[in-house]
Amino acid sequence: MLLTGYLSKLGCRAGETVDVMVSSTAADVTVGLVRLVHGDENPNGPGFVHEEVDAVAPRLIHAEEQETAIGSYAVGSEVIDLSGDAHVSLALWPTTPDSDREQGLMSLPEAGLSLGIVDRCVVARVGDGLLTSAPCLQAREWFRVDLTVSQASARLRVWALPHPQGDAVLIDEAVSPGVALGSGRPLLAAIRLTERQDRTFPEGLYNGKLAAVSLEANGSTEGAWAFELDMSSQRAVDVSGHERHLDLVNTPTRAMTGPTWTNRFHAWEQDPAQWNAIHFHDDDLADAGWPVSLELEIPSALPSGVYAVRLQANGAETDYIPLAVRPREGAPHARIAFMLATFTYLAYANEHLTEGDFEQGSEIPVRTGEWEDLVAAHPEWGKSVYDLHNDGSGVAHSSALRPIPNMRPTYRFWGFHAPRRFPADLYVVNFLTQLGEPFDVITEHDLHSEADALTHYQTVITGSHPEYYSGDMLDALDRHVDSGGGLLYLGGDGFYWVTTSVGEHPLVIEVRKSEGLRHWDAEPGERHHASTGELGGLWRSRGRSAHRLFGVGMGAHGWDNKAPGYRRTAESYRDGVRWVFEGIEDEVIGDFGLIMNGTSGDEIDRIDHRYGTPRNTVVLASSEPHSQWYVPVPEDVTTVSNQLNGTFNRDVRSDMVLVEREGGGAVFSVGSIIFTGALPVNGGANNAARLVENVIRNFTSRRKRT
Repeated sequence: MLLTGYLSKLGCRAGETVDVMVSSTAADVTVGLVRLVHGDENPNGPGFVHEEVDAVAPRLIHAEEQETAIGSYAVGSEVIDLSGDAHVSLALWPTTPDSDREQGLMSLPEAGLSLGIVDRCVVARVGDGLLTSAPCLQAREWFRVDLTVSQASARLRVWALPHPQGDAVLIDEAVSPGVALGSGRPLLAAIRLTERQDRTFPEGLYNGKLAAVSLEANGSTEGAWAFELDMSSQRAVDVSGHERHLDLVNTPTRAMTGPTWTNRFHAWEQDPAQWNAIHFHDDDLADAGWPVSLELEIPSALPSGVYAVRLQANGAETDYIPLAVRPREGAPHARIAFMLATFTYLAYANEHLTEGDFEQGSEIPVRTGEWEDLVAAHPEWGKSVYDLHNDGSGVAHSSALRPIPNMRPTYRFWGFHAPRRFPADLYVVNFLTQLGEPFDVITEHDLHSEADALTHYQTVITGSHPEYYSGDMLDALDRHVDSGGGLLYLGGDGFYWVTTSVGEHPLVIEVRKSEGLRHWDAEPGERHHASTGELGGLWRSRGRSAHRLFGVGMGAHGWDNKAPGYRRTAESYRDGVRWVFEGIEDEVIGDFGLIMNGTSGDEIDRIDHRYGTPRNTVVLASSEPHSQWYVPVPEDVTTVSNQLNGTFNRDVRSDMVLVEREGGGAVFSVGSIIFTGALPVNGGANNAARLVENVIRNFTSRRKRT
């Protein structure tokens, strides 16, 4: 059976209300709230630990299986009268022109007019008539289409646009008897809209770019949409003077090069007119759009923590939808904050990597589970920024407003059959709960949207994999440490990708890739984000590598059956840093763990002064040698060799470091994604857990300047 859902928020304050959206093949679903402590069901750990929230009584709701309207398009609300002569002009860069289904370009269905493509032909529907061009369209090339309609005749012309400085070349023309048109709302990148379950679903979605769309009636311009304007919004601006602006649905990709792009500029803010295209996809998704099943009130006295809205049906089926709860507005705060990596959770949300020709590159065989099966069965729930759209272009947006099966407390990653991302961060929640020190839970979305989100906290702790970060988030962490705060980076591959939030959709992130560890490349000229105009890619390429703040940065990756631990350095015994190892006699830290039987693995970070590691950084320990399955990141490889892997290359390692700042602030980094998997071993009585405890207690005993 199907039982799943999503929430209107990734996090909230106690006392707020959260909308719960549910899809179920069972009619009766019980909705409750639990506090999550630990997720990994590995028998060598504490298992799946959660606590009932008695203050929230379970609610029985009636549920139905929901449809999801996937795919992007643009729609207007203003009616345009086409009675008399009409002329439509647009430029297109199709990516799937040979599809045997009709794809909409522009239409006014109520008026009896539409333009589309099918089997490389341009198709114009004029009243009851049909004009069809020859099969002249090629993928990833620019064309212009002109359609002129009067009561006397209808003429369709298709032009090739070979080069921005070249002349348009007429490649086909079709003529038919004329027709009288009516009035209707303009619709781009879809043939028509239909209503189902009181919601709008598009038909005939288009894959490709559109640009320079205009509409005339009786010699007067009725609509001219300049896609280069108001770039960060979800609105296509009409410059005809009629203000017939279009709403963009499901975040098609903006800041796309148009037919006039000359290669001279690469940032759209330099000459926006050259970026006058929008790329529409039939699998874009910003919001699943399900109706609200329940408004859940979070008690104002509820302690901060990681919670989950629990869905139950038929006495057995259960789904847990995560929710971070912060203290209510004005309530006291703990001195410690644990931060969930919600930007990274979204970046990987519903990734389909195992569905393609992905090669593991590891001795551990790929083993998918119920989570991947569910995602594969429901492609309408959208993709991750690791995937390709149906037309082969990279996915630049990912949303929280949809079911995300791989963001669940018991999720196990297909690459090494253990938790990754959200469930791996629950190792830290379990550790902090055992530690007994009060702590609050916040999200990276809080850090991004609120400049003062860390003001009240002395010690801030990251989870295992805070990979995707915005400039505002990095600024906030810098301010925290500069003012005397402590920062523990308990992961690896952190602060790697430039990431922004889509303004009108704060639960949608934007990423542009063309370097680093990636699965797609942005087109030339399309590396700058539409949401902010800033250069995408790696923070390292922007001169803001993680090394500068955290002492370490992404350096290598790999998976095998036995990840190593860390061997202490001579520096770790000197005065001023020995406190980190108080109560620890072992030379090797973390030669164990619930993930790959160790602590240095998956994606790992090391120091590098070339990229900003502070000179006063103390390397406390470095990982023992890695196997052949570990290799450096591509940005570190300048010469190809058969001795790049961890067997030969000591740059393939993770470093555990301490960085003290003037004014009392300090940063502690472990440089490995899987490090948190050691914290629950032996009930928390182990050297990795003791080391982290020492750092937390030391940092929290300091005093931050306000």
